[in-house]
Amino acid sequence: MDQEKLEKSVKIAKNISIAVIFLVPFSYFCWFYLENQQPISLSSADWGAFGSFFGGVLSPVIALFAFYWLTQSILIQKKELSATQNVLVETEKVQKAQALTQEKKRFEDTFHSLLGQFNIVFESLNETIIIHNKPQASKIKKLYNRTMKIQVDPTREKDSLLANEDRIKERAALMREESIDCSHYFRILYHLLKFILLNHSLKTIPLNFNDAINTEITEVEKFYSNIVRSFLNKEVTQLLAINCIAADEIDDYYKFRLLVERYALLEHIRLEQDWLKELFKYYKPSAFGNHPEAINKGNLTN
Repeated sequence: MDQEKLEKSVKIAKNISIAVIFLVPFSYFCWFYLENQQPISLSSADWGAFGSFFGGVLSPVIALFAFYWLTQSILIQKKELSATQNVLVETEKVQKAQALTQEKKRFEDTFHSLLGQFNIVFESLNETIIIHNKPQASKIKKLYNRTMKIQVDPTREKDSLLANEDRIKERAALMREESIDCSHYFRILYHLLKFILLNHSLKTIPLNFNDAINTEITEVEKFYSNIVRSFLNKEVTQLLAINCIAADEIDDYYKFRLLVERYALLEHIRLEQDWLKELFKYYKPSAFGNHPEAINKGNLTN
């Protein structure tokens, strides 16, 4: 019931009540005084009886109107309360949507900031320096050459498989020792991937790493991790694969390896040398995504 109809109903009920109040004594007067020629009594007992009659007639009428408007007021309050609750629900939805938008903006701002820093560091490491008019290999290229071209002691080459395993382990150890100039580049990459893992749900309180890494990967994670992977060139991808070899949880690079496996960062790795194919023994197939070699390996795990 809108305000105009409510005011109109109240006015009608008020007019009916006033009319009844005047109609009862007027009918009494017409019947006794005009019709039956009864004089106005001077006895208090007669007026007491009249008062009882008057009150007996009006009381049920007034009580009926009072009961009616009491029930109407309850219904009106109920409707108003329901409307208020609906408004509160809609307001809560709007607030949640605004909070989600703010969290998404915060996530994207931080992500793009980290990604920008990641690219700046790479550009500085990949910069070619000219010395005496001769271009010198960049820092990342030097690390790549030292890591990929290490020679294995021939006396330990009992068979080709052992030689390949030794090459990978020695390259991993060498890279970690000599990557002083490039180590912060891989640290930024690790924290960028970790940020995606822990904050992709857009919650104010991020997830715990151990809990988050065991959840099913979401489309949001795939989207942002694919962006990161697109910035990894051939050399960086191969170095990353060697750098993140970790056998168990006590290894400092174990969590990094889990992120590599979760986001298939080695999907586009080039296996130009035979010994690189031994990397499949150190990672789960998920690390290689849809790489043809990974598909051929089937369910091979580390």
